Amino acid sequence: MKTDFTPSPRIALITLHAGPSHSSLALRSIAAYCRDEPFHAGIRLYEPLVKNKLDWLTAELAITRPALIGFSTYLWNIQASLRLAANLRKLLPDACIVFGGPEAGPRGAELLRAASAVDFVIDGEGERAFRDLARWHLYGQGSPEAVSGLIWRDAQGAVISNPIRPLAPEEIPAPMPAGLIDRNKPLVYWETSRGCPYRCSFCTSARERLRTLPVERIEADLAVIETLRNKTIKLLDRSFHLGTARTVQLLERFARTPETLCFHLELNPDRVSPEAIAIFRQAPPGKFQFEIGLQTLEPAVLERIERRMDIPKALANIRELIALKKHHVHLDLIVGLPEEDAAQCRRSLDRVFQLFPEHLQLGTLKLLPGTPLREQAARFGYLWDDEPPYEILAHDRLSFVELIRFKHYAELLERLWNSGLLVHTFMQLVPHHFDGQVSACFDALLDHRGMALATEPLSPDSLFERVTDFLLPYLARDPVLGELLLWDYVHYSLVNTRTPAWIAERLNAGRTVVKVDGRRTHLPALTLSAPAAEIVNRRRLYPLAPGRYALLPQRSLKGRPVRIFALQDTGTAEEIAACR
Repeated sequence: MKTDFTPSPRIALITLHAGPSHSSLALRSIAAYCRDEPFHAGIRLYEPLVKNKLDWLTAELAITRPALIGFSTYLWNIQASLRLAANLRKLLPDACIVFGGPEAGPRGAELLRAASAVDFVIDGEGERAFRDLARWHLYGQGSPEAVSGLIWRDAQGAVISNPIRPLAPEEIPAPMPAGLIDRNKPLVYWETSRGCPYRCSFCTSARERLRTLPVERIEADLAVIETLRNKTIKLLDRSFHLGTARTVQLLERFARTPETLCFHLELNPDRVSPEAIAIFRQAPPGKFQFEIGLQTLEPAVLERIERRMDIPKALANIRELIALKKHHVHLDLIVGLPEEDAAQCRRSLDRVFQLFPEHLQLGTLKLLPGTPLREQAARFGYLWDDEPPYEILAHDRLSFVELIRFKHYAELLERLWNSGLLVHTFMQLVPHHFDGQVSACFDALLDHRGMALATEPLSPDSLFERVTDFLLPYLARDPVLGELLLWDYVHYSLVNTRTPAWIAERLNAGRTVVKVDGRRTHLPALTLSAPAAEIVNRRRLYPLAPGRYALLPQRSLKGRPVRIFALQDTGTAEEIAACR
């Protein structure tokens, strides 16, 4: 341990990201909390991608030789972080290596016993704990016993866990006003509260006390946020419903920010108030994104995981949010909740699919360390993977084979629905030919085309080819389904050598000439009947009338919005303004 006073010893704070759009609020909060410390000037943040080779980072740290190295760990980066720490221990034997974050904290004692490269683990919030540990390690101030949530080895090698002392709301640091923000990333992570008012047993926040940040602090953050452009502000709040008055006040404030800013909120659907709906209705399109964790629609299962939800009210609010057609709605379901069998999981999936959200995620339960459900695992007969992300393999009422079927459903949702490739087709197919049961539709599709549809890498062209082959008997008796399949396809591509024969024959027969930016262009002409237009308009803020249209597809426009031209009886074409 150092006892000499060095104004700016080098400190490395590291997290390994899953994607290039991510940045770490945790590291910035730690740096902000240490802003008045003599070692603050020596803090450096490192945020490489977990999938990349980290030789450059190892080399830089070997050259700069930081005295203290902190890792913020999560499910996706814990193994890579441990490997990096082991190499750094060999190269920097005198460095102090600290692990924290939701993956390390709850299993801190286990990590210290298994990973000799790790000196300390911080459980709970890292800001004050890291500062106090740095004061002790660098300058001999304080003691390990006084550090909140610290898990450490005493002189005899015994592992000791200190109690966690959460920060008061006014103590939670503000990285944004301190200038600690990555303006180059499309996502900006932010928080207006910590903890959660709910106690869902599968969640790492089940035991974390709720604290709301002062409105003055939030306003100071918003002053910085409003200087940004073309960003999604992703709130990390576990739930955004913390009293109607506060919620409405913040939503109104968010709605007044510059138009290129979008706020991503996690909502509890039965807690969305009429006042909040009114704000969402009046806000500009795309101002908000909603992530809504339904998890299940089985009342007994909700009770078993200690989740309170008024199901009818939740579904009614979701329908209203989707009907606005202004803001992206993402719904989550979980397969593998305690004592929920395959039939119940299918029932929830089928009911939620009929809401037709823009994104429906069907996830497998993870038994996360430190959660009440992990501690109850034996009671429900859980088998699970011991390695992150700790996905279950089975439980007493759900076999592994049944679970795999749901994984196939999840992949089909990603490929065919969430991708946007066949949305309108499935909005007709599932209600009219499978009695609203998307699980039965997927079963028929998998039985006809095989598991490869859900398990092998497939291009969009291959997906269209295989789905069209499956649809041929339905297309023969449902002209609306055919209109919607063609509509979906021309949103993706013009006819090419890989276009399914059924689609190519009809699109080639209906080609027309349209002036696009002053040039005559051959485009496929489509007819939308009234029933087909009704389905298309479920996703459009400004509806299309039944009629004939020509489209310039996404593939030709390299990701820009599809261009739609209404074909007139006079032989002219009028471009429809791009909109949802």
